[in-house]
Amino acid sequence: MVAAAAAILTGSAVAAAPAMASTTPGQVFAVTHSPQHNDTTSGNGGGALLSSLGGPVWAIDNLTEQFTVTPYAAGEYKVVIGVTGSFAGFADPGADGTTDPALGYGQPLTSTGQVKGTITYYVLSPQGPDKASLLPNQAPDTGLGAALGQLFPGGVTYDWAPADAGSYTFSYQNGNYVQNTAGITGDVRSH
Repeated sequence: MVAAAAAILTGSAVAAAPAMASTTPGQVFAVTHSPQHNDTTSGNGGGALLSSLGGPVWAIDNLTEQFTVTPYAAGEYKVVIGVTGSFAGFADPGADGTTDPALGYGQPLTSTGQVKGTITYYVLSPQGPDKASLLPNQAPDTGLGAALGQLFPGGVTYDWAPADAGSYTFSYQNGNYVQNTAGITGDVRSH
């Protein structure tokens, strides 16, 4: 998810689960479903990879996105997004982060499996979160940035100052392939 973190910001058919009770004062929980979410990898793309604003698309995800919003400072919020679901791959995203087509990057590859991950954002907003504004089902290719915009109807900007801001890890096929802040390890297996 080197580029996937960016794609999540720009980038999906189960009803959203009800919000849970808050455990920290001011904490808000919200859930949405994203049934056709573009999943991206690093590199320049090409081959069977599709183009998107967030990077080369190698799979389409069916995700449940769970937002935990905690007040951080005046007008600033820590947002941890837990993602679970499945993916349907159509291109090779590159083993161990390679972008070399001679090593399979961008070649056609049919793959499926589970995806699970988390990503942390710090957002600035003049208005606090409103979980009723988050659509229960997202339109195709809605990214996490658009969903955050729904959750914070007053608008958001991103503050990358805290050490864990922008940190993410996503695991595919039970850890066979992992995209995280440090890079990409493993390989997606064909089915």
